[in-house]
Amino acid sequence: MSGQKKVSVSAGIGYPELINAGIKYQALDQARIGFSIGWFPPFDSGYLDFNNTLSFSGDIYFHFAGSSKYSNLRPWYGRVGFNIILELQQPSDVDPIDCLDAYIRIGRDLYIDKNSGISLDAGIGCNFYTETYFFPALGVCYFYRF
Repeated sequence: MSGQKKVSVSAGIGYPELINAGIKYQALDQARIGFSIGWFPPFDSGYLDFNNTLSFSGDIYFHFAGSSKYSNLRPWYGRVGFNIILELQQPSDVDPIDCLDAYIRIGRDLYIDKNSGISLDAGIGCNFYTETYFFPALGVCYFYRF
């Protein structure tokens, strides 16, 4: 592992992470942990209505298949994580927590060069807060490794 780049930063968009920035650390040979913070601006289209919204996520990535000439990490991965979404513009007597989610996904890192690439993943999530429901969990991000 000596000389390998273990830390990466990312910028992406997805649900439930919203428009996000994150950091990942390669904790084991084929495993990473990651954290991100996301934001979505106020939006009212009639059908969809969002307040000023923040998202906090934590993930574990298990790389399991394929190979890459740019990294010792296998490009295919499974991802499990949790997320909390907060509505920022709530009256003081209203709970700001909008969603508390867990999700599982499968994805792939597509390397551009030895330092950067694009990650794509999709799966299913479940909200456990005020009501329980399932939703599609998906995302795309650009990453840069240090």
